[in-house]
Amino acid sequence: MPEIRVDEHLGRIYGDRYRLVAPVGTGASARVYMAEDQALRRRVAVKTLHPGLVSDEQFRRRFLAEAQVAAQVSHPHLLAVYDWGEHDTEAYLVTELLSGGSLRDMLDAGHRLSESQALLVGLHAAQGLDAAHERGLVHRDIKPANLLFDEKGRVRIGDFGIARAVAEATWTEPEGALIGTARYAAPEQAVTGEVDGRADVYSLALTLIEAVTGDVPLVSSTPIATMVLRQKSDVVVPDSFGPLRDALTAAGRADRSQRPSASEFAAMLRRAASSLPRPEPLALRSGSSTTEAPPPVASFDAETEVIDLSGQVHETSTERDTDVYDLPRQRRRWPFVLLVLLAVVGVAGYFGYDYYDKEIRIPTHGRKLR
Repeated sequence: MPEIRVDEHLGRIYGDRYRLVAPVGTGASARVYMAEDQALRRRVAVKTLHPGLVSDEQFRRRFLAEAQVAAQVSHPHLLAVYDWGEHDTEAYLVTELLSGGSLRDMLDAGHRLSESQALLVGLHAAQGLDAAHERGLVHRDIKPANLLFDEKGRVRIGDFGIARAVAEATWTEPEGALIGTARYAAPEQAVTGEVDGRADVYSLALTLIEAVTGDVPLVSSTPIATMVLRQKSDVVVPDSFGPLRDALTAAGRADRSQRPSASEFAAMLRRAASSLPRPEPLALRSGSSTTEAPPPVASFDAETEVIDLSGQVHETSTERDTDVYDLPRQRRRWPFVLLVLLAVVGVAGYFGYDYYDKEIRIPTHGRKLR
């Protein structure tokens, strides 16, 4: 009979507030638990970093500093960071709890995204990255495991606050430890520490290509060979991506000076949307332990950004882009509005003249006073 291992962390209370209830997942750098926030009586996620990382004092300080900055950035497509701290010898991060799983879960279950679905996921992620980049935050580890979904299929980028610290730490580890980062890393990440938001855009492009095709471009036999290959080659996007091809090709340039920013990449995706059909619902993780009854698929409703049949992208009320959403409708209204205004002015002018004309007549002679 196989031995049943009990997670010794369950039941622990972090920060005198967060009681660990159930495990959610384990990664290369941390474990994630569903927890009960005993102060606010809500479910949250608690990510505890592996002891090997926390034992590095430089990493610990970097993690706490990054977490503090990440907690100050609020955006619909960034995973909300509620709290952070240390428990005994462990560092932890408290975030919102999502029930839809990750893009990695989706791909591992055998699902692939259509071009329309990939555009929607990429647009949400690009908008979140743009907000973070404006605050000086670079993720450095964009990959399917860090693109998370809520119960309605909206993307949240996870691991802001620890991705940079973990990425910088793992580049100093033996070659085998690099695979998680190198697989989606921009070429400059292996050459220089001068990494900006365009590295995240590159990684997002690789992630979207994998989500549609199942393969990550420009991956060689070892992490080092992968990074050397990416120094010399641009990402080649298959013609089958259609309207998405130009945006992904631009984002996959080896020379970062030729890549778009997150904001520019989002604009390119919006333009491509006019040539794609409405996306089907995403196949979210079902049976998730993060909620009592998670929905099996995403629903694209009025609050969710979708690509409609006319090719216009509808965004949430906090993110509406007038170039996409408002201007075409305004152009169609202008001729009608102008005619109405001219008619109103004409009528008002006529009655105004007649009113004053009557007021200044001289009754005895019937002549106007000039």
